[in-house]
Amino acid sequence: MKFFKKVAINIHSHVEALADRFENKEALSTAYIHEYERVVAKAKVKTAQVDSEVTRLEKEAAQLREQSELWAERARRVHLTDESKALACVARMTQSQAGYRQVQTDLEEAGKLKKKMAQDVDHILKKLETLKRKHQNLAGRQVCAEAVNTLQNANGGIQYDIDNLFTRWETDVVAQELHAQSPEVASDCLAEEFDSAEQKQALRMALEQIIATPCSTEEKKQ
Repeated sequence: MKFFKKVAINIHSHVEALADRFENKEALSTAYIHEYERVVAKAKVKTAQVDSEVTRLEKEAAQLREQSELWAERARRVHLTDESKALACVARMTQSQAGYRQVQTDLEEAGKLKKKMAQDVDHILKKLETLKRKHQNLAGRQVCAEAVNTLQNANGGIQYDIDNLFTRWETDVVAQELHAQSPEVASDCLAEEFDSAEQKQALRMALEQIIATPCSTEEKKQ
């Protein structure tokens, strides 16, 4: 159909124009979806118009059939009494029958058009649903991929910050531990000082005893 060919050309040209303005594939996909939605809406309007035409033709065909039967009945009623009037009725009947045949032809064409348009609309709707599913799927995958890439790119810097944090923390803890142990160190130094003095005193006492003790004969000879 020319309508749908024209629609396809319009979609292509419109999206190509958008491609010059967008680098984002998601935006282009959204543009395609919006265009298909617009086409579906327009196709449904056209289909409704064809439906209205089919209904009108069906009513017209019914009226022409009734008129044909009516003029045939009138011709039968008057043909014995008024031949000229009966012939006029037959002419009207013939005219109604010709109109009925023409309307039936138009109705048949409209029915084919209605069926074709319904098939085309169904095809477009299926295509639209496929586009939406692919769009949602790829958009979701893109968000996940971008999140993973962001984390991977930042991982090196984050790891460095974490290691640096623990290093500084451990340094503070060690310093606090050394500060807490410092009184004990001072106490040990004091104890060592007293130990040394006591040892010297013991040595002096031992020396005094040695001096106070008389030497033996052998020691004197030596």
